[in-house]
Amino acid sequence: TYEHLVGQQFSTVTPENVMKWQLVEPTRGTYVWGPADGLVAYARAHGQLVRGHTLVWHNQLPTWLTSGTFTNDELRAILHKHITDEVSHFRGKIWQWDVVNEAFNDDGTLRDTLWLRQLGPGYIADAFRWAHQADPRALLFYNDYNIEGITPKSTAVYNLVKSLRAQGVPIDGVGIQGHFGTQYGFNGDVPENMDRFAKL
Repeated sequence: TYEHLVGQQFSTVTPENVMKWQLVEPTRGTYVWGPADGLVAYARAHGQLVRGHTLVWHNQLPTWLTSGTFTNDELRAILHKHITDEVSHFRGKIWQWDVVNEAFNDDGTLRDTLWLRQLGPGYIADAFRWAHQADPRALLFYNDYNIEGITPKSTAVYNLVKSLRAQGVPIDGVGIQGHFGTQYGFNGDVPENMDRFAKL
């Protein structure tokens, strides 16, 4: 029943886990595309677009990556290869990609991650450039939570996007990962926040 409703009532689908690095490349150099390919095939059979989630994140990384010891140059090459391989595999089949996911803390500072520590903040721009090279037609997004209203975090994301756009980095939008529910109330400045992002 659930599968029928998803196929019948939704125009897009987003994978929860099957496109995350931990599941896609559990062993270095060995890709497991089956579950993600299945999701894409299901979407195509039901006339749905697919939003890819996610290429660069600090969570759900394979243990060979998190427990390995890599120089900065090696890690940069690994990240470049991962983005290129995954986006190329799905080239022409993914409508939008969440390229970088949850890179900021709630106070607006960049999150202390493997990527920031070894590659510096430039890894974000590089990720977008590499994704665009692998599939120039896919729309590319930065995605984060707690950025639906005007807060230090959403302002930091806004400033990041403004800077990336000024540098000519190919970024097409921001995913406002709102975990909405009536029990949480609703921040009144959501429209103003969305408007300022739209104007970028």
